[in-house]
Amino acid sequence: MSKAVVYTGWEGKWNQKDTGVTDVTIADGVTEIEYRAFEGCKGLTNLSFLKGSAITTIGGMAFDSSGIITLLGMEGVRKIDAVAFAHCKDLRTIEGLGCEEMGWSCFMYCDLLQSMKGWPASMTVIPGGCFHGCTGMTTVDCDLAHVTSVEVHQHWGHAFAGCTSLLPPSLSAKNADPAAVLAFLKRKSILERAPERSAFLCSLKFAQSDYYNRTGDPCGATRRIIMEFAGLFPA
Repeated sequence: MSKAVVYTGWEGKWNQKDTGVTDVTIADGVTEIEYRAFEGCKGLTNLSFLKGSAITTIGGMAFDSSGIITLLGMEGVRKIDAVAFAHCKDLRTIEGLGCEEMGWSCFMYCDLLQSMKGWPASMTVIPGGCFHGCTGMTTVDCDLAHVTSVEVHQHWGHAFAGCTSLLPPSLSAKNADPAAVLAFLKRKSILERAPERSAFLCSLKFAQSDYYNRTGDPCGATRRIIMEFAGLFPA
């Protein structure tokens, strides 16, 4: 059974955890979804209701451990506080982020999140622990040219620590060099988004085979370089 609520932003009095809420309407004039407002609301599956609302701030842990599957229509949101969407185990899609400020570990342990998509052009830093433990993430579907650093959180490590399907083991470790992580992701982003992706992959595999046939050396420097790039793509 669905439960619809009107969110009025009552300070300190709003936590819908375990109440069965499934549908939300934002009251006129409300600009902030407060700290822990919808934490643990497993029946709340999407946030498309944000589109067109006056919401500019998402409070810390506001949707932590909720049932969100898609996160859309957040172009007008300017600030997302720490752990706002952490532990959303069903979250698969994030699109249209327009924020200028983001706290640490916002999307930590979103296991089914497959792609980092549409990273805001206004955000030059990816906060520490931001995607920590997102083991289902495999692609970087956005331009990272404007990103200058990947931050490190004292407990959760760098922004992509534990993203074992996205990064090689040496870079998915919490203590990995954040500059090396960012360099890898920038290169991955460029290659994955290139229109000639398939042709490029074929040319890499051909070059690998040709080098081996000519030299008989499976460990040569050229082959290692080719395999490093080819390894960014599924076979």
